[in-house]
Amino acid sequence: MIVCICNNVNSSTIKATVKRGACSVDDVKETTGAASCCGKCQFKVNALVQDTLSGISYPQQASQG
Repeated sequence: MIVCICNNVNSSTIKATVKRGACSVDDVKETTGAASCCGKCQFKVNALVQDTLSGISYPQQASQG
């Protein structure tokens, strides 16, 4: 689904960008151009960033005891 019409950025691209390390709208904006023109998609981009971040599981560090 196209999220940013101005720059033709879809949700898959945004999710992939987050999985590669982007953790904010500004990071996604810098990498993909999404939300960098008119800004109407900024809330959708943010929602995708947050949803994708909440779905990423990080390995737990071994406790030192």
